[in-house]
Amino acid sequence: MTIDSVEYELTEQWHGQKIDSLDYADKTKLVQLPNELTYQDYRIFLTAETRDAFVQMAEAAKRDSITLIVDSGYRSPEFQARIIKRRMKTGESFARVIRFVAPPGYSQHHTGKACDLVPSEVRFAKSRIYNWLKENASMFGFYETYPNNEESKLSWEPWHWFYKKDNSIE
Repeated sequence: MTIDSVEYELTEQWHGQKIDSLDYADKTKLVQLPNELTYQDYRIFLTAETRDAFVQMAEAAKRDSITLIVDSGYRSPEFQARIIKRRMKTGESFARVIRFVAPPGYSQHHTGKACDLVPSEVRFAKSRIYNWLKENASMFGFYETYPNNEESKLSWEPWHWFYKKDNSIE
């Protein structure tokens, strides 16, 4: 993995996890998620199909007194590299950072079909929101792609949900 002309060794957890660049979102076709569904009115973009499915899911959740708020959607590989560089500037090693942050080219956020919900941290797993998503998200095409199980090599991210109506990306 190269960032700013510096070579870094990818840890085993990322082997076989690279996102095919053909699955990257076309930035010119991304649409903005309504501000009322975003954290602090962030400008969050998704594919149109993902946005529409998320809006429908948020409306259903609201009927059950659940509020879905997103703090991250589409992220380019370049933005992903900036996240890593920012954390490394604080003294974290590359290997430590990528335990929790996908390297550029490995993030489902590149597809425009991934959403991180608030709070995007492990305590999300103890929330009513998470329980609602576990029971209902699949009806809208959303799946928890980094589950808490022994089969997964990647860190558990209960706040990370991926739209895969057509099951094209696992």
